[in-house]
Amino acid sequence: MGETGKSLYDSIMGPKSQQGKCRSCGSPLELHELDFKRSSKVMKCTRCGMLHTYKKDIIGKWRLQKVQKLDIPR
Repeated sequence: MGETGKSLYDSIMGPKSQQGKCRSCGSPLELHELDFKRSSKVMKCTRCGMLHTYKKDIIGKWRLQKVQKLDIPR
């Protein structure tokens, strides 16, 4: 598809081939949280649960900010 035929999902997340892989185990990532106000998204690893925080840069590309383990207080 051309640039005009992109779906809303592709414009927010990027093409499915560029979803990303976990930095620690290499598994695919799934969307965990999306914040339009701050132009950021949090992706969660499907295997190990690591959270990958992305932010849009001035050009409009998603850049990885940090990777952290999901801490659940007990």
